[in-house]
Amino acid sequence: MRRRAHRPTRGAVLALTALLLAGCADNAGAGPASPASEGTASAAQKAQQNPVKPPASIEELRAKVQGKRISIASAAFPNPTLTGLYKVLELLESDFGVAADFRLMDSTPLNAALIGGQVQIGHVSLGGLAAAKEAGADLVAIAGNDQKNAFLVAGRSPAASLADLRGKPFAVSQNLTSIVGQTASKCFDKAGLDVTKDVQLLHLSNIGQIVESLEAGKIEGGMSATFRQADLDLAKPGAYTVLCKGWEANPQLNDVWAVSRSWLDANPDLALALAVAEIKADRWTHDDRAGWLTLAQSKIDGLSAEAAENNYRTLVTELDDWPVNGSLDQQMCDYTLATSKEFGVVKNAYTCADLVTFDYQKAAVAFLGAR
Repeated sequence: MRRRAHRPTRGAVLALTALLLAGCADNAGAGPASPASEGTASAAQKAQQNPVKPPASIEELRAKVQGKRISIASAAFPNPTLTGLYKVLELLESDFGVAADFRLMDSTPLNAALIGGQVQIGHVSLGGLAAAKEAGADLVAIAGNDQKNAFLVAGRSPAASLADLRGKPFAVSQNLTSIVGQTASKCFDKAGLDVTKDVQLLHLSNIGQIVESLEAGKIEGGMSATFRQADLDLAKPGAYTVLCKGWEANPQLNDVWAVSRSWLDANPDLALALAVAEIKADRWTHDDRAGWLTLAQSKIDGLSAEAAENNYRTLVTELDDWPVNGSLDQQMCDYTLATSKEFGVVKNAYTCADLVTFDYQKAAVAFLGAR
């Protein structure tokens, strides 16, 4: 029996709006606990009965979706990690004739719009998706856009290790349950330290304020990000040191493309077009360095050629943030959900099957050919 899609009440929507945050912003803390939805089992059974099949050709899939418009939004702060996202939007138009109304929004209105249906596709974090599900939202990730945790710990020279920050002012974002706070905790724990006890812990609004405080000498260390570190290194070479890399200490699956299950039921061809465009964008990122640099500079205000080069080297070469066979990864998904529970973002022990369908990514890779 087909299960009717969950439609949250206005009160539920308001309660959920603080939960879904993009990975390049700060993730919210835990929402109210509720039992895992029975919709997961029915969705899995339905997928087995109607598996996602690769299209015979781009032209065949284009014929099914051409002329449609979709609304896509992200709460990520404008930065070079969005370059792949912009390429996806280009490919949806050029390959499939799908026009995307794209917006960068603050997290709260984005979340309300995604849950309420005003935005069809949201660029959000997997941890935030888990928190929203626990609060009652019926959302699922169908593809990934970028992959690894790009946050890091930066210290003012001459600090050469986290131990050198002992007893000194150190800043994180608003709470320790966000991916930023989780990364700080994981980094210090790996060094045999406790971020809540071994430094003078400060909570600032966001990564931008943390970096500004670091530059002003108000703190000796704090959470930063790859794109912020590129700017710091260009402004004052050698003045700051990366003391811990988030993608090593806390290797979470970062941003995903999330939709409501009711939208997915009604628009499987659009979901597949998005997944194909994502894989093509991932491969373009590795194959066309000059194109990536040009697109990044055209979309990110004030991004210099040198800063774009630094970001490409870190995000693409070092992190492989857009793997050529897709950003959804089972092992990283498992780790991310376990970490969300560990830090109290969710109370239930969710599995990837509760929140992610790999079917569209698999069909896209099968169509384009695995690398």
